[in-house]
Amino acid sequence: MEGPTINQAGEWTCPRCGHQASGLQCIQCRFCIYAGFWVRVLASVVDKAIIVGAAKLFLLSRYFSLTGFSVVTITGFLFYRFYHIGCVALWGQTPGKMAAKIKITRLDGSPAGWVRALLRNSVETLLTATVLAYELKGISLVSPAQFMATDYVKRTALVDSFISKDTGYIGLATNLFVLSEFVVLFFNKKKRAIHDFIAGTVVIHDPRLPFLPWKKGEKP
Repeated sequence: MEGPTINQAGEWTCPRCGHQASGLQCIQCRFCIYAGFWVRVLASVVDKAIIVGAAKLFLLSRYFSLTGFSVVTITGFLFYRFYHIGCVALWGQTPGKMAAKIKITRLDGSPAGWVRALLRNSVETLLTATVLAYELKGISLVSPAQFMATDYVKRTALVDSFISKDTGYIGLATNLFVLSEFVVLFFNKKKRAIHDFIAGTVVIHDPRLPFLPWKKGEKP
């Protein structure tokens, strides 16, 4: 299901009551078209739970060999990027946004597409790609014999000892950027975060959206 179309005058059809509305709220039923703080928090909590679960599986599977450690590290990076870029490009939603009934669109309500999905996640992708480069460099400094001779549960600590401490600063920068996203959306009527301004997108709240967007031909 496509998001509500928003014309150049900022008018849209309310997905809750069907009346013509403009601005942030429908004057008929007080429905807010632009996703606010709490509904985004809900989406973030669901996404975080899924990502943490996936991370634990990745961590468990990378201890068996040094080559496997590298492969799983790269696979994890690609998985997280697809989660935040591919899902948005294909459906406009991550699983968390599906649960919260919110969707990323262009400013007129049309699909975001691949270019805007990439731009929207460009800052976090750059930061995490930098961490990935440091991790792969650290892995390359560990010999396979040294890796296999180390106790199973201590192998991550071994690799970490060869990784630059700069990754800690990058992690801090990433967390600060994510926090700033939520701060910025409080100060504009369309509730746009920094990455929305970068990509020319907005997050639309639409209670009609199905939980599974690839089944958009079905009624929710």
